[in-house]
Amino acid sequence: MNEKGKLNTIKRTVDTEVKYDDDGILHAIARLTDPFHEIEVALRVRVADLTIVEANAEMIRVPYADHCPNSLLRIGTLAGIQIGPGLHRNVREAVGGDCGCPYLVDLVIQACKLAIVAVGVKQARNSVLIEHDFEKFSAVRRTMGKCAGHTDLPDELLPEWLERESNESQPPLKRY
Repeated sequence: MNEKGKLNTIKRTVDTEVKYDDDGILHAIARLTDPFHEIEVALRVRVADLTIVEANAEMIRVPYADHCPNSLLRIGTLAGIQIGPGLHRNVREAVGGDCGCPYLVDLVIQACKLAIVAVGVKQARNSVLIEHDFEKFSAVRRTMGKCAGHTDLPDELLPEWLERESNESQPPLKRY
């Protein structure tokens, strides 16, 4: 509280979304908005191997207009980086460092994390609802679990959303 008894509040919003193209490309967009910043990162990710094929960013509002936008000069160096092991280090090296913007790094990581989730969800849904291949689902679940840090989930456990969808689909699942 300030001296007049009023609460001082600053709100920061990070919004992330993904969209699929018909050509096997996923668009991952992350935005940060607060009273001092308005920054957007847009990544094009090849779904087949989770590789960033194009990266763009825009700084609409920043606290140091003469310094902050310099970090945008290296955003294109993200192209070719695979979303997987070493991602944080690779992103920091590409757009972070002494001249980089930590918020830009964070937004790239957030966009990549949601890309992993989107691809994993699609693979899980397809393996259960379309292919009826529970072993393939288990492999996807193990991969996603490692990313999220839950390595001890039983293989036969479907996420609640997928269990609900599978109960509504026909024919019934054949589990191994």
